[in-house]
This record gives sequence, C-alpha cells and structure tokens, in this order.
Amino acid sequence: MSLSFSNELRVVLCRDQVQLVQVGRHLTPKGIAYRVLEKKSIPCMENPDSQWSDAVRTLEMALSELTEKPSYAQVILSNHFMRYTMVPWNESLSNEAEEIVYAKYCFSQLYGISADSWDLRINQDYAGAPQFVSAVDGELLQLLRTVFATAKIKLKSVQPHLMTAFNNCHASLKHHDAWLVLFEQGNLCLGLVQKGHWRSVRTIKVRNDWLAKLPDILDRESSLTELDLPSDEVFLWAPDHWKDPLPKNTHWKIHKLQPTVRPDIAPDYDARFAIAMCA
Repeated sequence: MSLSFSNELRVVLCRDQVQLVQVGRHLTPKGIAYRVLEKKSIPCMENPDSQWSDAVRTLEMALSELTEKPSYAQVILSNHFMRYTMVPWNESLSNEAEEIVYAKYCFSQLYGISADSWDLRINQDYAGAPQFVSAVDGELLQLLRTVFATAKIKLKSVQPHLMTAFNNCHASLKHHDAWLVLFEQGNLCLGLVQKGHWRSVRTIKVRNDWLAKLPDILDRESSLTELDLPSDEVFLWAPDHWKDPLPKNTHWKIHKLQPTVRPDIAPDYDARFAIAMCA
C-alpha cells in the first residue's frame, strides 16, 4: 500500500520548444518514491522580436490543458535566455545590495544599458574568489510568475540550464581543473572550473558541426581566458549526443557526462528530457 503526495511539474523553457515532465510522489514502506507520470515536448515558433515570448505563450496554453494540476513547478531556462559573467572580488562591498549594484555595473560594461532591466543572481563563493553571476530579463521572470499564478500552480523555483547541469554533475568536477561544456541547439556554454569553483564562463553560437570543431573552439577559448589554470580535461554535457563519436587526434581529454537521475525514475529516462529528469 502507498500514500500519494502532491505531483511536481518540471518545465524546460527553450526558444524552439517547451518540455513538460510531471513527476508523482508516493510514500512506500521504504520511504518516498518517485515516478514519471508524463513527459512531452511542445514545439514553438522562434520570434525574432522577442526570443522568449512565444515560448511563454506555448507554456501558458500547455498549463491550461493539463488534466491534473500539479501542486508546484520548477522551471529551467535555456541558456539562450541567460547571460553569465564572472564578477571580480571587491572587498569594499559590505552587503548583498552593494554586490548586486556592482554586478549590474559589470554586466552593463559587457552588454550596455539593456542590462538595467535584468534580474541578477550571484552564486556566492569563498571570500576573495570571483563571483559567478547569472542574469535574465526581469520581464520574463514576472511573466512566468503571472502564468503559474493564473494556472494555480505554485512556482517553486526558476533556474538556468547551466546551473541545473552543473549541480547534477558537481561530484565529477569538484576534484578537477577542467572545462565544462554544455550544448543546447545552436548554443555552447563553456566554463572553466577549478576544484568545483567557477573561474570563467561564456556562451557562443554554434552550428550543427560543433562537435567536430570542439577542439578548435576549446583552443580559442583557452587562449582568450586570461587565467593561469592550464587544463586539457573537458567534461561534455550533451545527452542528445551521447552516442556520437568524439573528435579524434586532439590533445583535449574529453569525457562525456551522463546525467544522474533517481533510481526510481531511471527506467523512464529519456535523453531528450535529460535536464528535466535530473533536476
């Protein structure tokens, strides 16, 4: 006999699709068990005037059509919607408000006045270390809150694709000085990690031949990074390309990362929904 708990909805918001994975929880004699109730991908048009507006409309319609409403939801935002940078340590800052102002200044130097409307999150590291900062359009966040409130589903968290993947594979990275490379369609995010701590991060646009050109991309990024952290190790997060052969005759040591999922939902694992199923 088992006792059911509230269901959870995991949403991955991308430029070209919205993924929905609904996970049920129930109490068993061995504790709480999870199972995948439903997973689906809904294509959406890419709007050149607003890179996320059509995705949000697609999500809104999908939530209205749910036959059974989950109690809460987690949203993972594509790296296409995110901006990242490393903010140098500044010992003169005394509180979080000052840190946000300083981080916004750093973003404005990179992206101009458009950064003024972005919502920033600082990933606090140890004192003296550069801080990893992510930014997203504040209007997108507000619209997501409105959409879920209208659907009467509690929005529990909103997280970047990069951080979801990083948290999932952190155990593989924490003892290494290495590159973490994360692929999404048309986008490659490259971060340099030292013993599990961020040292640099950048996103670039790529074409379909990105995997064959990955060694050249890494050579270029390594030369652009003004850090004395030489490393030829690369951890590649690209679940859709798990079976694709890696480039040969390269000095880079590339390791494919396999997402870690709970044993009870592992039988339902699907690489297309990897980021949602490992959240």
